[in-house]
Amino acid sequence: MTALRLTSLCIAAALAPNANAFTVAPPLVIDVPTPSFSTSSSVIQTSSSNLPSQLQLLDKVGSLTVAASAATAPAPAPAAAKPAKAAAPISIVDISYNGNVPRTEADEFVVVKNNSKDTIDVSGYFIYPATSGTQGSTFYFPKGSAIKPNASVRIYTNEIHKETGGYSWSSGKALWNNNGGLAVLKDSNGKKLGEYKYVASDK
Repeated sequence: MTALRLTSLCIAAALAPNANAFTVAPPLVIDVPTPSFSTSSSVIQTSSSNLPSQLQLLDKVGSLTVAASAATAPAPAPAAAKPAKAAAPISIVDISYNGNVPRTEADEFVVVKNNSKDTIDVSGYFIYPATSGTQGSTFYFPKGSAIKPNASVRIYTNEIHKETGGYSWSSGKALWNNNGGLAVLKDSNGKKLGEYKYVASDK
C-alpha cells in the first residue's frame, strides 16, 4: 500500500462514527411502591350517631349564656320597707283597771296622751268603757282642756290628782272590769279617734 492510501485510510477511520463513543445510557427506572389508601370502616369512622347535632350545640350554648347572665346579673334591690303607721295625735295609752281602794276602786285611771308636737285642745272629747259592747259611763273633758305636746293626763274613777291633770269621772263605783275590757275615745264631734283593749294579764 502506498503511503498516500494508508493516510487516507487512517483519516477515514478517524472520521468514522464510533458506536461506543456516543452511546446514551438508558434512563434510570426506580420502582416506587404506590401508597395504599384504605377507606375501610375500621380505619375511618364518621358515624353521625357519635357527633352532637347543631341543635344540641345551640342548646348548650344557650344554656351557658343564660347561666352566665344569671351569674353576672346584679341582685334585685330589696323591697322598700313600708313606713310605720303614725300614731294618732290623741290616744289612750294605758288603763290602770285594778284599783287598790276597796269596793269602789276609786284610784283606777285612764291615760290619754298627745302624740303630736303641738298643744291640742281636747274640750268636749269624751271617753267611755265599752266592755259590754255598749257605751258605759262617759267622761267629757271640760271646756278649756288642753294637752301639751308629748304630754299625758289621767282621768281617775273617783279621785282628783292635779299633778296629772285633775280629771275625774266622779263615779261611786268601779268602771273598769278586772277581767279585761275596752275603752273608746272620741272627739267633740263624736268621731272615733281610737280605742284601747286590755286583758287581765296586762297588770
